[in-house]
Amino acid sequence: MDRTLVVEFPWFVADSDKLDPVASWVLSATNTRQISNTVYVQEMKLDLSGYIQSDLTVGFRRSFEQEGGTDFMFWESFDSNNDGLIENTFVSSVPFNDDQLIGSLLSCPGFIPYAFPSFDWGNFNRTHLIHGRYQLMYPNSTIGAGAFTTPGNAALMSITDTTYSSLEPTAADCLYCYRVFSLPTPGFESGVTKVSLPAKRVILDAFIVEEPDLEYMMRLKRSYELANQV
Repeated sequence: MDRTLVVEFPWFVADSDKLDPVASWVLSATNTRQISNTVYVQEMKLDLSGYIQSDLTVGFRRSFEQEGGTDFMFWESFDSNNDGLIENTFVSSVPFNDDQLIGSLLSCPGFIPYAFPSFDWGNFNRTHLIHGRYQLMYPNSTIGAGAFTTPGNAALMSITDTTYSSLEPTAADCLYCYRVFSLPTPGFESGVTKVSLPAKRVILDAFIVEEPDLEYMMRLKRSYELANQV
């Protein structure tokens, strides 16, 4: 059986707080949670329990993303050393805690992590990360109104844009979907004052199969083992 699994993330819009211009962002978007001063996450689940209860395996042919608009940034001044924006979107067969979500902005989960012991990298491998896309973005200065030392705005362009999807078949009962953002430190009289990122859709081209009993039981056992190792 062929299936199309879809994850819908809302717009992300953040304005600098004019009453507290140094310390915080004010969010206009819904379904977004703050996990540190400049890190935010949108999260949801895809329920696969109906397939698993029928002893079926969910496999994947491909995955891709669609965006419903243009990424934009506004500033009073811009520092290219500090004011980049990171967005990491991934679909996992196991859940992430907040520390691991923050760590995903420094080292994509599923790879051998960066040697920085103070972070909780988790015990992830490639089989967990069914879909993954990591972007480092900066304003496109050819579009922006004004130089970086004066107020302006510009669409964002990706300096780094990499995918790390495993498309690994799974017997997990749900998939955990995350869109994690790392913003510049907010400003008002100087610095970045607004970030606007459009709604995003992740599409998983899936197929549902019934495996031989032994293979399915081994996959089911492996799914539980991976979930409990994180």
